[in-house]
Amino acid sequence: MNALSCKKYYRSLSALINPRDMSKIGGWDAVFGRSAPLDMEIGFGNGEYLARLSQSSWERDFVGLEVSWNSMKRALRRLYDPPRTNVKIMRLAARPALELLFSPKSLSIIRALFPVPWPNEKQAKRRMFDKDFLNLIANRLKDDGQFYMVTDNRVLTDWTIDQAVGTDLCLEVNEQQAMLNTKYERKWLSGGQRNFFHIIGRKTGHPHLSASGFNEMKPSYSSSINPQNYRPENRTGDPTVIFGGFIYDSTLKEGLLAAKVIEDQFIQEFHIRVALTPEGRWKLAPALANQVFPTSGVKLALALATLEEPST
Repeated sequence: MNALSCKKYYRSLSALINPRDMSKIGGWDAVFGRSAPLDMEIGFGNGEYLARLSQSSWERDFVGLEVSWNSMKRALRRLYDPPRTNVKIMRLAARPALELLFSPKSLSIIRALFPVPWPNEKQAKRRMFDKDFLNLIANRLKDDGQFYMVTDNRVLTDWTIDQAVGTDLCLEVNEQQAMLNTKYERKWLSGGQRNFFHIIGRKTGHPHLSASGFNEMKPSYSSSINPQNYRPENRTGDPTVIFGGFIYDSTLKEGLLAAKVIEDQFIQEFHIRVALTPEGRWKLAPALANQVFPTSGVKLALALATLEEPST
């Protein structure tokens, strides 16, 4: 299949934005070329709701988040006709997107329609809307902003309401009949479900969180590396750090170490450049720094790669 035939799957990439370009663009007003209310949809699926909303509300700007490229392609097809300039989509998980790409009080509405419920109690740690995430949502919402979630699942509904206790987001639940006409709503309707749980959240305060963003990632240094038997140990948990192969050039006195970091269901795979300095120390940094988010997991990977005890 050639490049021209591939294009039919998305028709245009005009609505797609690379998250890593945001550090150069200068904010969402610069992305859209205007200052307007900014709405977000977390997990837009096939994009039909985002497409309808952005077409009917030209006075607002929209950002959609997804992690599946197949979903991205379907959404790009829907956003192609009619062309519109008030919607952008990114392939990025919600937590790092909110932490890195949005400032406090920047969003008017944050929507999540039929998120994966993970109903089994053993899966609870995979649910998205825990206390920390709800506080992050509250921080990114304007003072009069609104959080809006719809689900068919009672377990997820009750769990999310419990998580909101003690946060700066007050949630209330209403059962309503089908009204969104989305893929999953139609699926549950065909299965006999008639009412759905609509969770509405409003800010009761403004939580002050530690600053995030595209800060420069400082390199790590080590005197403990022997390139002949260099193999850093993996670290499990949250974040998880998994190291791959190490390739070393004895002439240049530098090598590349493969690394994979998993945190908050967000995965980054990259290479760490390990180079000997004139002073006889090893300098470690991401080989392509502009392609890596400087998250705590990436910083942990750099620390572990020094073979020295990470500072706390």
